[in-house]
Amino acid sequence: MATPLIGEILPDFLEEIVYLLSQTGEAALGPHVRTLRIESLCDCGHEECSSFATAAEVKVDRTVELQSMEGILLLDLNADNQVCFIEILGRPDVKYLLDDYTARR
Repeated sequence: MATPLIGEILPDFLEEIVYLLSQTGEAALGPHVRTLRIESLCDCGHEECSSFATAAEVKVDRTVELQSMEGILLLDLNADNQVCFIEILGRPDVKYLLDDYTARR
């Protein structure tokens, strides 16, 4: 079974990421982000964490910090400039939707 697209689980959050990218020098990542799937959820156990992998293999080459109105939002990119992990802290709206999705699976 295919893993879900970010937009299937977190449509508003996806639009926020695309908008924030358009406000930085990383606007070219917007179309790429729309194609990403939630491959696996972070298992760090931190109550504030809603992070997830968007690739089977996470090897971070650089990080893009986005200026979200709430919480911390970082996109981790691999050497091919592809997003491989999205770090999200302090976003109860995202955590709620991910927890709801996980409970329905």
